[in-house]
Amino acid sequence: MLKRKLGLLVAAAVMVGMFTSCLNVNVNKEKENTTQGNGIDYTNYTGSNFSIKVRNDSQKDVVCFKGTPSASTLISGARGGQTTGLKLNKELFSQSGDFVLWVFTEEDYLAKKNNFDELKKAPFALIYAYYNADSDSNANMVYTISAKMGGDSYILLNNPTKYNVELRQNGLYGESLAFAGANTVQTKVYIAYDDYYIYPVFRKFQKKTGEIVTCFPKEKNIDKPVFFQFSLAENGDNSAEFNANDWFDPAAFKDTSTPAAAYITITNGNKKTGISLYKGGASEAAVTSTGGKNINTGKALVFEVPMALTGNNTFGSTAIVSGWKVGSAVDRGDVPTLTVEAGKMYYLDVSGENAYEFPCVWRTVKNEANEDVITTDPVNFDEE
Repeated sequence: MLKRKLGLLVAAAVMVGMFTSCLNVNVNKEKENTTQGNGIDYTNYTGSNFSIKVRNDSQKDVVCFKGTPSASTLISGARGGQTTGLKLNKELFSQSGDFVLWVFTEEDYLAKKNNFDELKKAPFALIYAYYNADSDSNANMVYTISAKMGGDSYILLNNPTKYNVELRQNGLYGESLAFAGANTVQTKVYIAYDDYYIYPVFRKFQKKTGEIVTCFPKEKNIDKPVFFQFSLAENGDNSAEFNANDWFDPAAFKDTSTPAAAYITITNGNKKTGISLYKGGASEAAVTSTGGKNINTGKALVFEVPMALTGNNTFGSTAIVSGWKVGSAVDRGDVPTLTVEAGKMYYLDVSGENAYEFPCVWRTVKNEANEDVITTDPVNFDEE
């Protein structure tokens, strides 16, 4: 009898353990994938149901808005430490365009969701983004929330200029820590205690190129980027304040800034297939600043050629297009080597009768001496 009772007790314990384990698994799955009792949708949307992708390198669960937070601009949430496809609300994402992604912690959102004026005073992150309503190119772009966001120190950024401003960490092409749209003041974001090496950049969507273009402010009288180095610590300075007017001179903008790139318009004249660009032996196709990758027959896309700093931290004014290829997933053709200049647009024309051959040439024009010269057009940052 005693053995029988012990057997029943063991069986009951196993059943309880199995039930508890299943309950925990279901709770964890719900936490990862679905709307919670707090009303926040953390679903990882895919296919035709997502708008943009967010990689949340912080450990905070966050809530995202398209533009200034309100009931009508709420998108969905993103779990900490995960990459999430945000929900596609057809009314909110009805057309292509750039926008500011406002990001808030779950705690702040729940505490202030009935008072959006208060909520917008404490963004966890602000990210400059682009949505393309006319293609599936949004899958090619992932917007990152830095792991440094949400600390006990802060950056205060004033931007009374007519351009968007990003503060980037560790280089001109580093991750963005702070963003302020044109003509905005007192943008505050909290970041971790650490050493910082900040490069400010100007950014905007340009209708002429159909791309987000970038411009680097430079120090007066020297051809080097504006740069700030500082430490934020619990027992030391715990904030850093910036004013974009300190490095923006509207009367001499061209003399106090430099274009970040040259640009290449690739036109696909191949009669049979779409094409992509592969830079410098890369196995993955290049992506434009707005997420474009595949160029259909008869269409064109604009790609950046970034300008690197020289060894003494001086801006480079040229770059070499070398080792590039254009073509399909099954075969590619070589792009002729060319030295390109910052702030200029170049044109590469691709042809072909099948999906295996992709002859391409740089577009030229006759000069006064009836010689063929490479066609270029200026790309001025301050143009619309």
